[in-house]
Amino acid sequence: MSKNIVVIGAGFAGVLATKKLAKQFKSNPDVTITLIDRHSYFTYLTQLHEVATERVQPDAVQYDLENLFHKQRNVQLVTDTVSQIDTDKKLVIAENDTYPFDSLVISLGGEPNDFGTPGVAENGLTLWSMEDAIKLRDHINTIIREGAIERDPVKRAAKLTLVVCGSGFTGAETVGELIDYRKVLAKENKLDPDEIKIIMVEAAPTITNMLDRTNAAHEEAYLKKNNVEIRTESMITKVNPDSVEIKDQDPIQTNTLIWTAGVKTNHIADEFGIEAGRGGRLVVNHFLQAQGLEDKSVYVAGDDANATEDGAERAVPQTAQEAENEALIIAKNVAADINGTQNYTIFTDKSMGLAVSFGARYGIAQVFGGKRVRGWFATIIKHCTNFLYLMRIGSGYYFFKYLLDEFFRTANGRTVFGYHTSRQSNVLWSVPLRLFFGLGLFIDGLANVNGTMPWLISGQGWIAYCELILGCLIFLGLGTWTANLLIIIGFFVFLHTWATSWVLFVALALMNGSGRSIGLDYWFVPWLQKTWARSRYGEPKSIYKK
Repeated sequence: MSKNIVVIGAGFAGVLATKKLAKQFKSNPDVTITLIDRHSYFTYLTQLHEVATERVQPDAVQYDLENLFHKQRNVQLVTDTVSQIDTDKKLVIAENDTYPFDSLVISLGGEPNDFGTPGVAENGLTLWSMEDAIKLRDHINTIIREGAIERDPVKRAAKLTLVVCGSGFTGAETVGELIDYRKVLAKENKLDPDEIKIIMVEAAPTITNMLDRTNAAHEEAYLKKNNVEIRTESMITKVNPDSVEIKDQDPIQTNTLIWTAGVKTNHIADEFGIEAGRGGRLVVNHFLQAQGLEDKSVYVAGDDANATEDGAERAVPQTAQEAENEALIIAKNVAADINGTQNYTIFTDKSMGLAVSFGARYGIAQVFGGKRVRGWFATIIKHCTNFLYLMRIGSGYYFFKYLLDEFFRTANGRTVFGYHTSRQSNVLWSVPLRLFFGLGLFIDGLANVNGTMPWLISGQGWIAYCELILGCLIFLGLGTWTANLLIIIGFFVFLHTWATSWVLFVALALMNGSGRSIGLDYWFVPWLQKTWARSRYGEPKSIYKK
Protein backbone atom coordinates (compact mmCIF):
# COMPACT_ATOMS: atom_id res chain seq x y z
CA MET A 1 0.00 0.00 0.00
CA SER A 2 1.42 3.37 -1.06
CA LYS A 3 2.26 5.99 1.56
CA ASN A 4 2.53 9.75 1.09
CA ILE A 5 4.73 11.99 3.20
CA VAL A 6 4.17 15.70 2.62
CA VAL A 7 6.65 18.37 3.75
CA ILE A 8 5.40 21.96 3.70
CA GLY A 9 8.20 24.48 3.36
CA ALA A 10 11.65 24.18 1.78
CA GLY A 11 13.63 25.89 4.51
CA PHE A 12 16.49 24.57 6.62
CA ALA A 13 14.25 22.04 8.39
CA GLY A 14 12.12 21.10 5.39
CA VAL A 15 15.02 20.43 3.03
CA LEU A 16 17.00 18.41 5.57
CA ALA A 17 13.97 16.37 6.70
CA THR A 18 13.12 15.60 3.06
CA LYS A 19 16.69 14.52 2.37
CA LYS A 20 16.74 12.19 5.36
CA LEU A 21 13.32 10.71 4.58
CA ALA A 22 14.28 10.16 0.93
CA LYS A 23 17.33 8.23 2.07
CA GLN A 24 15.31 6.29 4.66
CA PHE A 25 12.81 5.09 2.04
CA LYS A 26 15.16 4.89 -0.94
CA SER A 27 14.52 1.19 -1.42
CA ASN A 28 10.76 1.37 -0.76
CA PRO A 29 8.87 2.24 -3.98
CA ASP A 30 5.59 2.51 -2.07
CA VAL A 31 6.66 5.65 -0.20
CA THR A 32 6.61 9.07 -1.90
CA ILE A 33 7.78 12.33 -0.33
CA THR A 34 6.23 15.54 -1.64
CA LEU A 35 8.01 18.82 -0.85
CA ILE A 36 5.81 21.90 -1.28
CA ASP A 37 7.09 25.48 -1.30
CA ARG A 38 5.90 28.73 -2.81
CA HIS A 39 9.31 29.09 -4.49
CA SER A 40 11.17 26.64 -6.70
CA TYR A 41 14.30 27.22 -4.65
CA PHE A 42 15.58 27.05 -1.08
CA THR A 43 16.71 30.42 0.29
CA TYR A 44 19.71 30.28 2.62
CA LEU A 45 18.15 32.78 5.02
CA THR A 46 21.17 33.25 7.27
CA GLN A 47 23.03 34.89 4.37
CA LEU A 48 20.35 37.37 3.29
CA HIS A 49 22.21 40.27 4.92
CA GLU A 50 25.07 39.55 2.51
CA VAL A 51 22.71 39.95 -0.47
CA ALA A 52 21.23 43.15 0.99
CA THR A 53 24.70 44.69 1.23
CA GLU A 54 26.00 43.37 -2.11
CA ARG A 55 28.63 41.13 -0.60
CA VAL A 56 27.22 38.26 -2.67
CA GLN A 57 24.77 38.09 -5.53
CA PRO A 58 21.22 36.71 -5.08
CA ASP A 59 22.05 33.41 -6.79
CA ALA A 60 24.61 32.72 -4.04
CA VAL A 61 21.78 32.07 -1.55
CA GLN A 62 19.20 30.56 -3.94
CA TYR A 63 19.51 26.78 -4.13
CA ASP A 64 17.33 25.32 -6.86
CA LEU A 65 15.27 22.43 -5.52
CA GLU A 66 15.61 20.30 -8.64
CA ASN A 67 19.36 20.63 -8.28
CA LEU A 68 19.21 19.65 -4.61
CA PHE A 69 16.97 16.63 -5.14
CA HIS A 70 17.97 15.38 -8.59
CA LYS A 71 19.25 12.11 -7.08
CA GLN A 72 16.18 11.50 -4.89
CA ARG A 73 13.76 9.87 -7.31
CA ASN A 74 11.21 9.32 -4.56
CA VAL A 75 10.84 13.08 -3.97
CA GLN A 76 8.22 15.08 -5.84
CA LEU A 77 8.72 18.85 -5.97
CA VAL A 78 5.71 21.14 -6.02
CA THR A 79 5.64 24.92 -6.32
CA ASP A 80 2.43 26.00 -4.62
CA THR A 81 1.15 28.11 -1.72
CA VAL A 82 -0.47 26.14 1.09
CA SER A 83 -3.58 27.68 2.62
CA GLN A 84 -5.03 24.98 4.90
CA ILE A 85 -4.70 21.43 6.16
CA ASP A 86 -7.59 19.03 6.69
CA THR A 87 -6.47 16.51 9.31
CA ASP A 88 -9.75 14.58 9.13
CA LYS A 89 -9.36 13.87 5.42
CA LYS A 90 -5.56 14.03 5.68
CA LEU A 91 -5.23 16.62 2.94
CA VAL A 92 -2.97 19.62 2.39
CA ILE A 93 -4.97 22.31 0.61
CA ALA A 94 -3.07 24.76 -1.60
CA GLU A 95 -3.91 27.39 -4.21
CA ASN A 96 -3.54 25.06 -7.18
CA ASP A 97 -4.17 21.54 -5.88
CA THR A 98 -4.71 19.29 -2.87
CA TYR A 99 -2.14 16.81 -1.61
CA PRO A 100 -3.04 13.70 0.42
CA PHE A 101 -0.71 12.69 3.24
CA ASP A 102 -0.12 9.85 5.64
CA SER A 103 2.46 11.89 7.56
CA LEU A 104 2.86 15.67 7.41
CA VAL A 105 5.79 17.92 8.29
CA ILE A 106 5.04 21.63 8.74
CA SER A 107 8.11 23.82 8.32
CA LEU A 108 6.75 26.99 6.75
CA GLY A 109 9.30 29.19 8.47
CA GLY A 110 8.70 32.47 10.21
CA GLU A 111 8.02 36.05 9.26
CA PRO A 112 8.87 39.42 10.79
CA ASN A 113 7.06 40.38 13.98
CA ASP A 114 6.46 44.11 14.20
CA PHE A 115 4.57 43.77 17.53
CA GLY A 116 1.91 46.10 16.14
CA THR A 117 4.28 49.06 15.93
CA PRO A 118 2.68 51.73 13.73
CA GLY A 119 4.40 52.45 10.42
CA VAL A 120 6.68 49.40 10.29
CA ALA A 121 4.74 47.69 7.50
CA GLU A 122 4.43 50.90 5.49
CA ASN A 123 7.82 52.54 6.06
CA GLY A 124 10.16 49.89 7.46
CA LEU A 125 12.33 47.41 5.61
CA THR A 126 12.54 43.78 6.71
CA LEU A 127 15.07 41.04 5.94
CA TRP A 128 13.24 37.73 5.87
CA SER A 129 13.09 36.72 2.20
CA MET A 130 14.94 37.12 -1.06
CA GLU A 131 12.46 39.80 -2.06
CA ASP A 132 13.22 41.67 1.18
CA ALA A 133 16.97 41.47 0.60
CA ILE A 134 16.80 42.79 -2.96
CA LYS A 135 14.40 45.56 -1.95
CA LEU A 136 16.71 46.61 0.90
CA ARG A 137 19.78 46.50 -1.35
CA ASP A 138 18.11 48.72 -3.96
CA HIS A 139 16.82 51.10 -1.30
CA ILE A 140 20.23 51.56 0.33
CA ASN A 141 21.90 52.19 -3.03
CA THR A 142 19.26 54.73 -4.00
CA ILE A 143 19.06 56.59 -0.69
CA ILE A 144 22.86 56.89 -0.30
CA ARG A 145 23.18 58.12 -3.89
CA GLU A 146 20.47 60.72 -3.22
CA GLY A 147 22.11 61.72 0.04
CA ALA A 148 25.47 62.24 -1.63
CA ILE A 149 24.08 65.03 -3.82
CA GLU A 150 21.58 66.47 -1.31
CA ARG A 151 22.47 70.07 -0.36
CA ASP A 152 20.03 70.53 2.52
CA PRO A 153 22.05 69.41 5.59
CA VAL A 154 19.02 68.00 7.48
CA LYS A 155 17.74 65.98 4.51
CA ARG A 156 21.29 64.90 3.67
CA ALA A 157 21.88 63.57 7.20
CA ALA A 158 18.54 61.69 7.16
CA LYS A 159 19.34 60.02 3.85
CA LEU A 160 22.82 59.03 5.05
CA THR A 161 21.54 57.55 8.34
CA LEU A 162 20.82 53.81 8.44
CA VAL A 163 18.90 52.53 11.48
CA VAL A 164 18.68 48.84 12.43
CA CYS A 165 16.02 47.92 14.98
CA GLY A 166 16.90 44.81 16.98
CA SER A 167 20.21 43.36 18.13
CA GLY A 168 19.47 39.67 17.68
CA PHE A 169 21.54 37.60 15.28
CA THR A 170 19.89 39.08 12.18
CA GLY A 171 20.21 42.65 13.42
CA ALA A 172 23.77 42.21 14.68
CA GLU A 173 24.96 40.58 11.45
CA THR A 174 23.21 43.24 9.37
CA VAL A 175 24.96 46.00 11.30
CA GLY A 176 28.29 44.20 10.92
CA GLU A 177 27.76 43.88 7.19
CA LEU A 178 26.82 47.56 6.92
CA ILE A 179 30.18 48.46 8.48
CA ASP A 180 31.93 46.85 5.50
CA TYR A 181 29.36 48.07 2.99
CA ARG A 182 29.70 51.67 4.18
CA LYS A 183 33.23 51.82 2.75
CA VAL A 184 32.01 50.55 -0.62
CA LEU A 185 29.10 53.00 -0.72
CA ALA A 186 31.34 55.90 0.29
CA LYS A 187 33.83 55.14 -2.46
CA GLU A 188 31.13 54.74 -5.11
CA ASN A 189 29.42 57.99 -4.13
CA LYS A 190 32.56 60.05 -3.31
CA LEU A 191 31.67 60.38 0.37
CA ASP A 192 33.60 60.32 3.61
CA PRO A 193 32.64 56.95 5.19
CA ASP A 194 31.97 58.71 8.50
CA GLU A 195 29.13 60.63 6.82
CA ILE A 196 27.17 57.38 6.53
CA LYS A 197 25.82 56.89 10.04
CA ILE A 198 24.78 53.47 11.37
CA ILE A 199 22.54 53.25 14.45
CA MET A 200 21.50 50.08 16.29
CA VAL A 201 18.31 50.48 18.33
CA GLU A 202 17.44 47.88 21.00
CA ALA A 203 14.47 47.95 23.39
CA ALA A 204 16.23 45.74 25.96
CA PRO A 205 18.91 47.06 28.36
CA THR A 206 21.60 44.92 26.64
CA ILE A 207 22.37 43.81 23.10
CA THR A 208 22.49 40.35 21.50
CA ASN A 209 21.22 38.50 24.54
CA MET A 210 21.88 35.06 23.06
CA LEU A 211 25.57 35.74 23.66
CA ASP A 212 27.07 35.61 27.12
CA ARG A 213 27.81 39.03 28.61
CA THR A 214 31.57 38.81 27.98
CA ASN A 215 31.11 38.19 24.26
CA ALA A 216 28.32 40.76 24.08
CA ALA A 217 30.72 43.31 25.58
CA HIS A 218 33.28 42.48 22.88
CA GLU A 219 30.60 42.89 20.23
CA GLU A 220 29.65 46.28 21.65
CA ALA A 221 33.30 47.37 21.70
CA TYR A 222 33.77 46.26 18.08
CA LEU A 223 30.67 48.13 16.89
CA LYS A 224 31.63 51.31 18.72
CA LYS A 225 35.17 51.09 17.38
CA ASN A 226 33.62 51.14 13.91
CA ASN A 227 31.47 54.20 14.67
CA VAL A 228 28.17 52.41 15.19
CA GLU A 229 25.87 54.23 17.58
CA ILE A 230 24.16 51.81 19.98
CA ARG A 231 20.94 52.81 21.72
CA THR A 232 19.69 50.37 24.34
CA GLU A 233 16.44 50.72 26.30
CA SER A 234 15.06 52.46 23.24
CA MET A 235 11.61 51.27 22.22
CA ILE A 236 10.48 52.38 18.78
CA THR A 237 6.89 53.64 18.96
CA LYS A 238 6.34 54.70 15.37
CA VAL A 239 8.09 54.59 12.00
CA ASN A 240 7.56 57.52 9.65
CA PRO A 241 8.85 57.92 6.07
CA ASP A 242 11.57 60.31 7.27
CA SER A 243 11.96 59.56 10.98
CA VAL A 244 11.79 56.94 13.73
CA GLU A 245 10.02 57.86 16.98
CA ILE A 246 11.41 56.41 20.22
CA LYS A 247 9.73 56.35 23.60
CA ASP A 248 10.96 59.19 25.86
CA GLN A 249 13.64 60.22 23.33
CA ASP A 250 14.03 62.60 20.44
CA PRO A 251 13.15 61.06 17.05
CA ILE A 252 15.90 59.84 14.74
CA GLN A 253 15.76 61.57 11.38
CA THR A 254 16.21 58.81 8.81
CA ASN A 255 14.76 57.42 5.58
CA THR A 256 15.96 53.90 6.35
CA LEU A 257 14.66 51.69 9.16
CA ILE A 258 15.67 48.02 8.92
CA TRP A 259 13.35 46.02 11.21
CA THR A 260 14.92 42.83 12.63
CA ALA A 261 13.31 43.03 16.08
CA GLY A 262 11.43 39.76 16.13
CA VAL A 263 10.11 36.70 14.35
CA LYS A 264 6.77 34.95 14.55
CA THR A 265 5.24 31.88 12.98
CA ASN A 266 4.15 32.18 9.37
CA HIS A 267 0.60 33.58 9.40
CA ILE A 268 -0.62 30.70 7.22
CA ALA A 269 -0.09 28.32 10.14
CA ASP A 270 -2.68 30.28 12.15
CA GLU A 271 -5.36 28.49 10.13
CA PHE A 272 -4.17 24.96 10.87
CA GLY A 273 -6.04 24.53 14.16
CA ILE A 274 -2.88 23.75 16.11
CA GLU A 275 -2.36 25.10 19.62
CA ALA A 276 -0.09 28.15 19.52
CA GLY A 277 2.36 29.44 22.11
CA ARG A 278 4.63 32.47 22.42
CA GLY A 279 5.12 34.33 19.14
CA GLY A 280 2.46 32.18 17.51
CA ARG A 281 4.81 29.17 17.51
CA LEU A 282 2.91 25.90 17.23
CA VAL A 283 3.04 23.84 20.39
CA VAL A 284 4.50 20.35 20.00
CA ASN A 285 5.04 17.41 22.33
CA HIS A 286 8.43 15.86 23.05
CA PHE A 287 8.21 13.90 19.77
CA LEU A 288 7.61 17.21 17.87
CA GLN A 289 4.04 16.16 17.07
CA ALA A 290 1.50 18.99 16.88
CA GLN A 291 -0.56 19.60 20.02
CA GLY A 292 -4.30 20.06 19.82
CA LEU A 293 -4.79 17.51 17.03
CA GLU A 294 -6.05 13.98 17.31
CA ASP A 295 -3.87 13.09 14.34
CA LYS A 296 -0.40 12.33 15.71
CA SER A 297 1.14 12.09 12.24
CA VAL A 298 1.47 15.89 11.96
CA TYR A 299 4.89 17.24 12.92
CA VAL A 300 6.23 20.79 13.21
CA ALA A 301 9.83 21.97 12.77
CA GLY A 302 11.91 25.12 12.47
CA ASP A 303 10.64 28.60 13.27
CA ASP A 304 7.07 27.28 13.43
CA ALA A 305 7.77 24.88 16.31
CA ASN A 306 7.57 25.75 19.98
CA ALA A 307 10.01 22.92 20.67
CA THR A 308 10.90 22.43 24.32
CA GLU A 309 13.29 19.91 25.77
CA ASP A 310 11.89 17.91 28.69
CA GLY A 311 12.38 19.89 31.89
CA ALA A 312 13.16 23.18 30.12
CA GLU A 313 11.01 26.23 30.82
CA ARG A 314 11.56 27.97 27.48
CA ALA A 315 11.45 26.73 23.91
CA VAL A 316 14.70 26.46 21.98
CA PRO A 317 15.61 29.58 19.97
CA GLN A 318 14.51 29.99 16.36
CA THR A 319 17.87 29.37 14.72
CA ALA A 320 19.01 27.36 11.71
CA GLN A 321 20.91 24.96 13.98
CA GLU A 322 17.81 24.15 16.03
CA ALA A 323 15.77 23.73 12.84
CA GLU A 324 18.31 21.17 11.60
CA ASN A 325 18.20 19.28 14.89
CA GLU A 326 14.39 19.18 14.81
CA ALA A 327 14.45 17.97 11.19
CA LEU A 328 16.64 15.01 12.13
CA ILE A 329 14.29 14.02 14.99
CA ILE A 330 11.19 14.39 12.83
CA ALA A 331 12.68 12.31 10.00
CA LYS A 332 13.16 9.43 12.46
CA ASN A 333 9.66 9.78 13.89
CA VAL A 334 7.93 10.05 10.51
CA ALA A 335 9.78 6.92 9.45
CA ALA A 336 8.50 5.21 12.60
CA ASP A 337 4.94 6.23 11.62
CA ILE A 338 5.25 5.01 8.05
CA ASN A 339 6.84 1.74 9.12
CA GLY A 340 4.23 1.26 11.83
CA THR A 341 6.77 0.77 14.63
CA GLN A 342 5.91 3.98 16.55
CA ASN A 343 9.40 3.74 18.03
CA TYR A 344 9.64 7.51 18.46
CA THR A 345 12.73 9.57 19.30
CA ILE A 346 12.40 12.24 22.00
CA PHE A 347 13.53 15.74 21.11
CA THR A 348 16.63 16.95 22.95
CA ASP A 349 18.47 20.21 22.46
CA LYS A 350 21.84 19.35 20.89
CA SER A 351 23.13 22.84 20.30
CA MET A 352 26.83 22.80 19.44
CA GLY A 353 27.22 26.50 20.19
CA LEU A 354 26.71 29.57 18.07
CA ALA A 355 28.62 31.87 15.76
CA VAL A 356 27.81 35.44 14.70
CA SER A 357 29.66 37.28 11.93
CA PHE A 358 30.07 41.04 11.89
CA GLY A 359 31.05 41.57 8.30
CA ALA A 360 33.56 39.48 6.39
CA ARG A 361 36.45 39.29 8.83
CA TYR A 362 35.22 39.63 12.41
CA GLY A 363 33.00 37.26 14.33
CA ILE A 364 32.12 35.95 17.77
CA ALA A 365 31.51 32.30 18.60
CA GLN A 366 30.63 30.21 21.64
CA VAL A 367 31.56 26.58 21.02
CA PHE A 368 32.59 23.40 22.83
CA GLY A 369 30.51 23.98 25.92
CA GLY A 370 30.83 27.76 26.01
CA LYS A 371 34.42 28.32 24.89
CA ARG A 372 34.71 31.86 23.52
CA VAL A 373 36.26 32.53 20.12
CA ARG A 374 36.49 35.99 18.61
CA GLY A 375 37.82 37.68 15.51
CA TRP A 376 38.98 36.10 12.28
CA PHE A 377 38.83 32.49 13.50
CA ALA A 378 35.22 32.90 14.68
CA THR A 379 34.28 33.89 11.13
CA ILE A 380 35.90 30.68 9.89
CA ILE A 381 33.74 28.78 12.38
CA LYS A 382 30.64 30.50 10.97
CA HIS A 383 31.60 29.34 7.48
CA CYS A 384 32.16 25.82 8.82
CA THR A 385 28.59 25.70 10.17
CA ASN A 386 27.34 26.45 6.65
CA PHE A 387 29.65 23.82 5.17
CA LEU A 388 28.27 21.33 7.69
CA TYR A 389 24.68 21.94 6.59
CA LEU A 390 25.61 21.57 2.91
CA MET A 391 27.31 18.28 3.76
CA ARG A 392 24.21 17.14 5.67
CA ILE A 393 21.96 17.73 2.67
CA GLY A 394 24.54 16.07 0.41
CA SER A 395 24.98 18.86 -2.13
CA GLY A 396 28.51 18.84 -3.49
CA TYR A 397 27.49 21.36 -6.15
CA TYR A 398 26.33 24.00 -3.66
CA PHE A 399 29.22 23.19 -1.33
CA PHE A 400 31.61 24.13 -4.14
CA LYS A 401 29.49 27.11 -5.20
CA TYR A 402 29.45 28.42 -1.61
CA LEU A 403 33.23 28.18 -1.58
CA LEU A 404 33.49 30.19 -4.80
CA ASP A 405 30.90 32.81 -3.83
CA GLU A 406 32.22 33.41 -0.32
CA PHE A 407 35.97 33.24 -0.93
CA PHE A 408 36.78 33.82 -4.61
CA ARG A 409 34.01 35.67 -6.46
CA THR A 410 33.39 38.37 -3.88
CA ALA A 411 33.87 42.01 -4.89
CA ASN A 412 35.81 44.62 -2.91
CA GLY A 413 37.84 42.06 -0.96
CA ARG A 414 34.91 41.30 1.37
CA THR A 415 36.03 37.79 2.28
CA VAL A 416 37.63 36.38 5.40
CA PHE A 417 40.93 36.34 3.45
CA GLY A 418 40.47 39.77 1.87
CA TYR A 419 41.88 40.29 -1.61
CA HIS A 420 44.23 37.33 -1.19
CA THR A 421 41.54 35.07 -2.63
CA SER A 422 38.96 37.41 -4.14
CA ARG A 423 40.92 39.66 -6.46
CA GLN A 424 39.42 39.27 -9.92
CA SER A 425 42.68 38.77 -11.81
CA ASN A 426 42.92 39.46 -15.54
CA VAL A 427 44.17 36.15 -16.96
CA LEU A 428 45.27 37.93 -20.14
CA TRP A 429 48.67 38.42 -18.49
CA SER A 430 49.17 34.66 -18.21
CA VAL A 431 48.60 34.06 -21.95
CA PRO A 432 52.28 34.46 -22.97
CA LEU A 433 53.31 31.97 -20.27
CA ARG A 434 50.62 29.54 -21.40
CA LEU A 435 51.70 29.75 -25.04
CA PHE A 436 55.37 29.33 -24.12
CA PHE A 437 54.69 26.41 -21.79
CA GLY A 438 52.38 24.62 -24.24
CA LEU A 439 54.80 25.05 -27.14
CA GLY A 440 57.73 23.91 -25.01
CA LEU A 441 55.91 20.72 -23.99
CA PHE A 442 54.94 20.01 -27.59
CA ILE A 443 58.49 20.46 -28.90
CA ASP A 444 59.96 18.38 -26.06
CA GLY A 445 57.48 15.60 -26.72
CA LEU A 446 58.19 15.71 -30.43
CA ALA A 447 61.93 15.43 -29.80
CA ASN A 448 61.43 12.38 -27.58
CA VAL A 449 59.33 10.44 -30.08
CA ASN A 450 62.55 9.32 -31.92
CA GLY A 451 60.70 8.63 -35.14
CA THR A 452 58.81 5.67 -33.66
CA MET A 453 55.19 5.46 -32.59
CA PRO A 454 55.58 6.12 -28.84
CA TRP A 455 53.00 3.61 -27.63
CA LEU A 456 54.99 0.81 -29.31
CA ILE A 457 58.33 1.37 -27.63
CA SER A 458 58.54 2.17 -23.91
CA GLY A 459 57.26 4.11 -20.96
CA GLN A 460 59.39 7.03 -22.12
CA GLY A 461 57.48 6.98 -25.39
CA TRP A 462 54.19 7.22 -23.51
CA ILE A 463 55.49 10.28 -21.69
CA ALA A 464 56.46 11.86 -25.02
CA TYR A 465 53.02 11.12 -26.44
CA CYS A 466 51.34 12.72 -23.41
CA GLU A 467 53.61 15.76 -23.73
CA LEU A 468 52.51 16.21 -27.34
CA ILE A 469 48.82 16.09 -26.47
CA LEU A 470 48.98 18.17 -23.29
CA GLY A 471 51.30 20.71 -24.88
CA CYS A 472 48.88 21.11 -27.78
CA LEU A 473 45.87 21.51 -25.45
CA ILE A 474 47.63 24.08 -23.26
CA PHE A 475 48.86 26.05 -26.28
CA LEU A 476 45.33 26.17 -27.74
CA GLY A 477 43.79 26.90 -24.32
CA LEU A 478 41.44 23.91 -24.48
CA GLY A 479 40.70 22.10 -21.20
CA THR A 480 43.56 24.07 -19.70
CA TRP A 481 42.70 23.42 -16.06
CA THR A 482 42.54 19.64 -16.56
CA ALA A 483 45.66 19.56 -18.77
CA ASN A 484 47.72 21.39 -16.17
CA LEU A 485 46.35 19.17 -13.39
CA LEU A 486 47.60 16.15 -15.36
CA ILE A 487 50.98 17.86 -15.73
CA ILE A 488 51.14 18.25 -11.92
CA ILE A 489 50.20 14.60 -11.39
CA GLY A 490 52.75 13.54 -14.01
CA PHE A 491 55.45 15.55 -12.27
CA PHE A 492 55.05 13.59 -9.05
CA VAL A 493 54.76 10.25 -10.87
CA PHE A 494 57.53 10.58 -13.48
CA LEU A 495 59.74 13.64 -12.93
CA HIS A 496 59.91 14.81 -9.28
CA THR A 497 63.42 16.27 -9.63
CA TRP A 498 64.56 19.68 -8.47
CA ALA A 499 65.80 20.61 -11.95
CA THR A 500 62.31 20.16 -13.41
CA SER A 501 60.36 21.58 -10.46
CA TRP A 502 59.62 24.77 -12.41
CA VAL A 503 57.10 22.71 -14.43
CA LEU A 504 55.06 22.16 -11.26
CA PHE A 505 54.78 25.85 -10.45
CA VAL A 506 54.02 26.94 -14.02
CA ALA A 507 51.25 24.34 -14.30
CA LEU A 508 49.79 25.45 -10.96
CA ALA A 509 49.79 29.11 -12.06
CA LEU A 510 48.08 28.30 -15.36
CA MET A 511 45.18 26.55 -13.60
CA ASN A 512 43.78 30.01 -12.83
CA GLY A 513 41.57 30.11 -15.93
CA SER A 514 44.44 30.86 -18.31
CA GLY A 515 42.60 29.30 -21.24
CA ARG A 516 39.67 31.70 -20.89
CA SER A 517 41.65 34.51 -22.56
CA ILE A 518 42.71 34.07 -26.20
CA GLY A 519 42.02 30.37 -25.90
CA LEU A 520 39.34 27.85 -26.77
CA ASP A 521 38.23 27.62 -23.13
CA TYR A 522 36.57 31.01 -23.67
CA TRP A 523 33.80 29.05 -25.44
CA PHE A 524 34.43 25.49 -24.26
CA VAL A 525 34.22 25.95 -20.47
CA PRO A 526 30.83 27.81 -20.43
CA TRP A 527 29.42 25.22 -22.85
CA LEU A 528 30.73 22.36 -20.70
CA GLN A 529 29.34 23.88 -17.49
CA LYS A 530 25.93 24.42 -19.05
CA THR A 531 25.77 20.99 -20.70
CA TRP A 532 27.00 19.15 -17.61
CA ALA A 533 24.56 21.00 -15.35
CA ARG A 534 21.61 20.19 -17.60
CA SER A 535 22.51 16.52 -17.94
CA ARG A 536 23.05 16.11 -14.20
CA TYR A 537 20.42 18.38 -12.65
CA GLY A 538 17.97 19.05 -15.47
CA GLU A 539 16.62 22.43 -16.44
CA PRO A 540 15.80 24.68 -13.43
CA LYS A 541 12.19 25.85 -13.45
CA SER A 542 10.33 28.67 -11.78
CA ILE A 543 7.44 26.31 -10.94
CA TYR A 544 7.58 22.60 -10.07
CA LYS A 545 4.40 20.57 -10.53
CA LYS A 546 3.42 17.22 -9.08
